[in-house]
Amino acid sequence: MYKDFTEGKAYFISRQNGRTFFKSFAKNGTVKGFYIFCENMANTEPDMNNAPGFGRGNLSRRFYLLLDILTNTDHDHPMIKTGAARIYSNLILPLFAAALLCATGTGCGGPSHLPVKFRYQEQKAVKDLQAKYFAYPSTRFVVLCDPHYHHPSLGTAGPAFEKYIEDDRKMLAKGDEILDSAISRVRREIADFILISGDLTKDGEKINHRRFEKKIRNLHPSAPVYVVPGNHDVANGAAYRYTKNGKEPVETVSPSEFRQIYNNYGYKKALYEDSASLSYVAEPVPGLWVLALDSCLWRENQPDQHPVTDGRFPPETLAWIEEMLIKAKKQEKAALAFMHHGLIEHYPSNEKYYGEYVVDNSETVARLLSAYDVRLVFTGHFHSQDITVKHTEEPSGCVYDIETGSLVTWPCPYRVVEISEPGTCNIESRFIQSIESMPDNFRKYAREFAFQGTVGLADDALDNYWVSEKGKKILSPQIAEAYVAHLAGDEKKPEQVLTTSGTGLMGRVVAFFQKDLVEGWWTDLLPSDNRLKIDLKNCRTQQ
Repeated sequence: MYKDFTEGKAYFISRQNGRTFFKSFAKNGTVKGFYIFCENMANTEPDMNNAPGFGRGNLSRRFYLLLDILTNTDHDHPMIKTGAARIYSNLILPLFAAALLCATGTGCGGPSHLPVKFRYQEQKAVKDLQAKYFAYPSTRFVVLCDPHYHHPSLGTAGPAFEKYIEDDRKMLAKGDEILDSAISRVRREIADFILISGDLTKDGEKINHRRFEKKIRNLHPSAPVYVVPGNHDVANGAAYRYTKNGKEPVETVSPSEFRQIYNNYGYKKALYEDSASLSYVAEPVPGLWVLALDSCLWRENQPDQHPVTDGRFPPETLAWIEEMLIKAKKQEKAALAFMHHGLIEHYPSNEKYYGEYVVDNSETVARLLSAYDVRLVFTGHFHSQDITVKHTEEPSGCVYDIETGSLVTWPCPYRVVEISEPGTCNIESRFIQSIESMPDNFRKYAREFAFQGTVGLADDALDNYWVSEKGKKILSPQIAEAYVAHLAGDEKKPEQVLTTSGTGLMGRVVAFFQKDLVEGWWTDLLPSDNRLKIDLKNCRTQQ
């Protein structure tokens, strides 16, 4: 750390999705070893977990290591002994700001850009075909998301399991009961088919996949079920059994094993499959193609590591998607899609703070789908009830991203979608009201579980930035209220979203950098989230 000290500019280095870039930072002041420090940070994968916007712990831990070196006058380096005060005033405070920015995702990269040219942009014959609009046929179906199934035989107690739950907001210990309750309700729905948008299991455990597959055999008496993988489901290095003393690895599944286990849930009767992913096309009702899109990066998962959270379609899959949409047009079929990752930002600063929950190159993908009149895309991943819409030009169109929350996270929803003549789509939300062990107070329990879990995560994050106990007691509940409101959808923003009075200097500093995240969670982008009517042909919503 003490070698190659230089005067002049500091460059903040970070890496996201394999890209490195430099951000000019402190033009004045003395920069001691900052380049080496940042280079180390750049090669450290951020610890995302599920912290509410503050996490990315490795970056902040390395920042504190540098801070300790530069402010501890007991170090041998003469510059450190004589220059601590100057360093603190000219470097430490700016570095603290930079660490906060990077820890929250600000200025540390952005959405990747894929230099793809699509056929609809260049080929006249495709443009002519694409100009034809084929109405959606009448149908009714159910959408479930993120069940994160965890069979009790893999353990629901012990210090390792409790630590997992502390770092999460999922009611895994109640998941088996919640799924049973959902199955009981869905079986009574009138439905032509059912979509499940990934994260079928807690962490891709083969036992959980097999148990989950057995469960969903009874999901509906007549409606076929279609699944896609989530980021937790395939080649997951964090597949464990929990014991009273710790945890032990269990077998996960490969892509081919995932396809085999869920052969009867889309793959067996698929019209087409993508050789580069676990994507496929099905026709559950005449005249309607469903594109089941695998947006996950399971190829990048590493042994004994948390799975990659981000999502991306490789060029081969994007080309395949367009080929399927051209085929649909030629055969006069309407098309909708479902996938795990979000297609569009669901709140202001979504890409800034949680870009890994929106598919990479989202603008490109959204325009592609819209160009072929894919009006409806059903997503999950972030566990919130939220619907957003993107209107496009050249060609004119729109695409709705209907994100559905997790079964094991407040408000424990599923959706019922009905398309009727002449192309009207009604979307309604349903919520699990009770489970076997909680016939009366499950709703209250689920909300409190999400709220208190988020308070704990916020407390841990604020600890990293020296926020006082008093400051945490003021800030953390406000952060949790915003997050839980976003989970439920149809948020009603209060007049003041984040009060900092009494939080101290560091509380105010953190609130300054994080306010736009809390504002974002409270901001309900149009249209409505839980009950919506859409004119599909004309891209109009009726609230």
